[in-house]
Order: sequence, then structure tokens, then C-alpha cells
Amino acid sequence: AVVSTQSTGGYEVLYLVDPIDEYCIQNLPEFEGKKFQNAAKENLNLQDSEKVKETMEKLGREYDTMLNWLKEKVLTKGIDKAILSTRLVESPCALVASQYGYSGNMERIMSSQAYAELGILC
Repeated sequence: AVVSTQSTGGYEVLYLVDPIDEYCIQNLPEFEGKKFQNAAKENLNLQDSEKVKETMEKLGREYDTMLNWLKEKVLTKGIDKAILSTRLVESPCALVASQYGYSGNMERIMSSQAYAELGILC
């Protein structure tokens, strides 16, 4: 669901499936003038047009009550914020990591390393 816009919007998507991939891509922010963006993190910049930005601002004001309700009443301990996004095409929602936090995959890698150091098999 996270890459649905990229795959239909003419963007090239790299699927990083090996644990070493995420380490490498963090130290290689661009290649041949193309900057990498992590689709699993917030602030994904898809270079939307001004019309799309205006529409999103209007929708943001319209859905502000619902977004606050989600954050403050429903998902109080599970999320930092709820926002509208142009990221998704077919799915109603997506959970993404904060811009400077670990992605879900990196958390899994770090967790497995911690257990391996303790001699515990996952």
C-alpha cells in the first residue's frame, strides 16, 4: 500500500529486502543526481502540483476533527499524529515511521541484533 502512488505515478521504486540494504541506502542519499526517499517514513515528497496542495489544505481543514479524534481518542498510544496524504491511492490508511526515526525494517534488524548478542534465538 505504501508504494501504490509511486508505482502508478511514474516513480521508480527500489525494494530493499536484505538487511544490509537499509544501512547502505542511509549512507548513499543519492545516485546519479536522483535523491532517494524512504516511502516508509513521513514527509515523502512526491512534488505535488499547487492545485493538489491547495486541495489537500482544504481537505485538511475539513477532516481536522476526525484526525484529532483518531490521534487523541482512538489511537492514543500508537501514533504521534494523523494527517491526510497524497501518498495512497487504493488503501484508506498507512502507518509510517517518523522522518528521523527507525523504519519498521530497521527496528526489526536492531531487535534481532540485540537478541543475538544476548544469545537468545528469535
